[in-house]
Amino acid sequence: MHRLATPQFSKTEKVVGIFYLSLLKHVLDEAGYSLRGFHGTDNDLHDPHQRISLQTLFRVSLCSLGDVPGGLGFKYGQQLNLVAADTVGQVLMSSANLKEALCYLQRYHPLLSVCLNITPYKQGDKINLHFEHLYPPGIHEVLRWFVSEALLTSVVRQAEWLTGKQLPLVRVGLPYAAPKHAHLYRSEFACEIDFDAPTHELVFDSRYMDYPILTANAELCAFKARHCDAALRRRHQRFTLATRVKTRLTESYPEFPTIEEMADLFHTSRSVLYRRLQEEHTSYQQLVNEIKREASLSLLRETMMTVGEISEKLGFSDASSFRRAFKNWTGMQPSSVRQLKQV
Repeated sequence: MHRLATPQFSKTEKVVGIFYLSLLKHVLDEAGYSLRGFHGTDNDLHDPHQRISLQTLFRVSLCSLGDVPGGLGFKYGQQLNLVAADTVGQVLMSSANLKEALCYLQRYHPLLSVCLNITPYKQGDKINLHFEHLYPPGIHEVLRWFVSEALLTSVVRQAEWLTGKQLPLVRVGLPYAAPKHAHLYRSEFACEIDFDAPTHELVFDSRYMDYPILTANAELCAFKARHCDAALRRRHQRFTLATRVKTRLTESYPEFPTIEEMADLFHTSRSVLYRRLQEEHTSYQQLVNEIKREASLSLLRETMMTVGEISEKLGFSDASSFRRAFKNWTGMQPSSVRQLKQV
């Protein structure tokens, strides 16, 4: 199945359904807490046509979850379902088996206003399902926990609902240190939990991918997939080439393709890609530098990596080259960012 390049929307663009906040309010209410930081009305929360930005979703979520005990993401994920996913959900529910449903999810997840890489790797009789770029670098740990818990719980619960069979998890990987509520992960997933893993990961028996979906319907699946393809083409037309190139660069970080390789990904030539980026008042190297700048700030603020280690991770020949580049990007030395962090 041919996959279109995943479009990336701005954090400030209103593309996220208000449903995600409405569900957050419901889960918070059930736990005895309240939604905070949302400036709309209750009618807005129940309007299916209302859209918010990713920035608003993260801001309100952090404001609301700041003093809530960890683990609410599991309850949130338990209540996410494919019915709320509209046409994309109908495609998944009418797929023949989980393998086909996963292919469609890889293709159509941008229509859910979710931009992440979902990649299955087969190792012997096991499937390692990786989820990458689930949230932006430097996100607050409270949101990191909540988003991770919600996504992985939702994936497991919906797979079980589609097949009518329990998903036999072997391991769950999380790319962060064990939080205080780590015991809840073991209760929810009932398998080995690997904190500080390289990425989000679900590991399970590969035979599960061939299990038939109880609501499979080949004709309905093909019909709804055509609707999703049309919607995806319309979405692609909304995004500039520079935005789409930057998305690809973000997905490939810390390794970056050459401009020739990027041109191949967009089925064009190096010269055409160069010219079109110029028309959008940017360049390939400028976009690479933007990713490196954002990554370096995040690493300086959120990790204890040395300047030398950061420079190596970002592909610089030595620390002095990184310092010069960082000064050009930000007007500051890397050490200044570390000092500001400590204030």
